[in-house]
This record gives sequence, C-alpha cells and structure tokens, in this order.
Amino acid sequence: MKNKSGIIKEQCLIGYDNAINFIPYYTSDVWSNDGKYFIFYCQKDGRISLNRYFSDDGRCEEVLDMGKWSSSYRAKNDPYADMVVSGHVRNTETVLVPFDNRICHISIPGKSSRFSKAVFPDDSELAGPFHVSDDGKYLAGVNYRRTDAKLEKTSIFVYDIGKEKILFLEEIDFWANHTQFFSNAEHILFCHEGPTETIPARLHLLEWRKGVHYPIYPQKHNSKGELVEFVGHEMPAGDKVVAVRYPVSRMEDFGIILVDPETKTGEFIDHDDYLHVASNAAGSLFVMDTCWWGNTKRKTEDQSDIFLYDNRTKKKHFLASVCCSMKNQIYHVHPRLNRAGDIVLATAKESVDLPNAKILYLELAV
Repeated sequence: MKNKSGIIKEQCLIGYDNAINFIPYYTSDVWSNDGKYFIFYCQKDGRISLNRYFSDDGRCEEVLDMGKWSSSYRAKNDPYADMVVSGHVRNTETVLVPFDNRICHISIPGKSSRFSKAVFPDDSELAGPFHVSDDGKYLAGVNYRRTDAKLEKTSIFVYDIGKEKILFLEEIDFWANHTQFFSNAEHILFCHEGPTETIPARLHLLEWRKGVHYPIYPQKHNSKGELVEFVGHEMPAGDKVVAVRYPVSRMEDFGIILVDPETKTGEFIDHDDYLHVASNAAGSLFVMDTCWWGNTKRKTEDQSDIFLYDNRTKKKHFLASVCCSMKNQIYHVHPRLNRAGDIVLATAKESVDLPNAKILYLELAV
C-alpha cells in the first residue's frame, strides 16, 4: 500500500492479524450515528465474528461470535455471502443479516441475535445488498426462488424494521439487484443485473408505495443501434445517482457519470479505469477504485488505485494503491465514504498469495 496525496491526515490498516477482515458491500453505511465506530466482520480459524472499530482510540471490539453460520443455504458455497450483504440500522445499532428466507437482527449493544417474525416464501432466499433507509425505518433487499436453475427474475422487498413486517414484495421481470433507498424513502434505486454488455437499461427507480418502476438513464448506442455504453456499481448521490461507465464500454470516454433521475440524463465527470464508485451523503465527493481489464491503461492484475473526486472543485486526488482480488466480494476494494466525506474505508488484501485482508482507513482534509 502506498499513497502520494497531500489531503490524507491519517492512514492505517484496521483489523485482526492473520485473518480476513471485511466490511459489508459498499452500498451499506457501516458508521454509527455518532460517527464513533464502524462495523466490520472478521473470519479467523474458520469462524466469523461481527466487530466494531472505535476510531478515537484505535480499538477493535468483538460484538458477536457468529460461529460457522453453517445452516445458511448460501453459506454452504460461500461462508461470507450473508455477511457481505448485511445492512446496518444506525439509529438503533442493529445489524440485519439474511439467513435463508429470514432476517436475523443483531443488537450491537446487546451483543445478541434473534430472527425476525417475518418469514418470506418457502424455498426462497434473501439477498442483498441489504439497504436501510436514512430514517432507519425500512430495509430493502432482494428475494429469489432457490429452485430457479438460472436466476432470471427476482423480487424486491421492503421490510418495516420496527414492526418486523413485509410491506412490499413484488417480482420484477428481470434480475433486479442493488436496491438502495434515496433520501426520500419511497424511492428505491435498483439495477438490472446480469451480463453488462447485453443490458441497455441498467439503472432503474422503484416507487414502491405506487408499485411502479422505470429506467432512469438511457445508455448510449452507436449509429447502427448497437449498445456501446456499459454502466454499473451505482449509488444515490444526494438527489442524483453516481455510477461507473465501465472500461469495457466501446467508447473513448469511460469513468464516472452523474445521473439525474428526473431528467433521465447523465453528466460525464471523470475519465479513468474505474470499477466502483461511492458518494458522501451530499453527493459532492466521490471515491473510486480502478481495475485492469477492458480498455484500461492499467494492466497490473490484483492491484487497484483509489481516488477521490471533489465535484465542487472538479479536482481529483490519488489516495492509495492496494492489493485486491476479484475471486470473492470480500476482496473487492469497495471504497466508501462516511456521510461527511472525510473518511474513506476500503478493503486491502495483505498479499496476492495470502487470503488475509485488512481495512484501509484514510482520514481526509476536505
């Protein structure tokens, strides 16, 4: 790991030694309401635990030993699958984890877990990323049939966290994924998942109270009508959506775009080899990581650069280079900002050959 940026005030690697430390998928807000700690998971000696890190005194604390989590259908193939998509209810200090067709509530202060009263259809699975609305009232996620040989359709659900009640469950006529609330919790951003090169309308908006959904960004085609723009890894950014135009796009400019859901238009912001992008709450600061395939200038495998882009000043800052892997979501860099935009968290694999990973912590002067 190295950095050359003058805006970094503090930098360190966080987590337990000789272990795989990781945080939930990059759409989840892992910070507590007061900003004193963030949650993360640790896999060590075959067991997974939920933990929190207190930034003031640099202290890691185990919240709950989750054992091998072996009863989960998904965990039989991937022991990290449920944790990496878990959601965080900041105002009640609760973590929500999918477990087959049920939701597990984990109390951080109580260091205990229990299952919700709500049960989804038999022989179905819950998937994520689980996303919690800003007010902490609702959880959004994805439900799909376990019996499907090929995942072609999924259902989106909205769950009342306090009442433990399913408020909305509707099948979408394609593989819907990446559900994320806007600041208006009646609006949910989601994507059409699948082979990127075959999807002409990746970004969608769901008005779940009305039961309607529609695409919000028409991707670009060439004069022959062929799809040339491939986008993804979207996230709400204030009242807009920030997303990546992937380097596999058949265009000269690829990088990050800022989409206006109302006008259904997009502004191209910055050109680079980006894979993921995340935003602060205001939608003014973006953090990105890079990849090495497609039309990229970078070709070093298992290495990613992290950048910050300030949309107020139109300036870009290189933050760090880290080791990573595409073999599992827990090894994706997945950089994310806190709500204020002055702290970056990202996954940093310790080496190409070893499975261990820690969490890169960067405090910024922005």
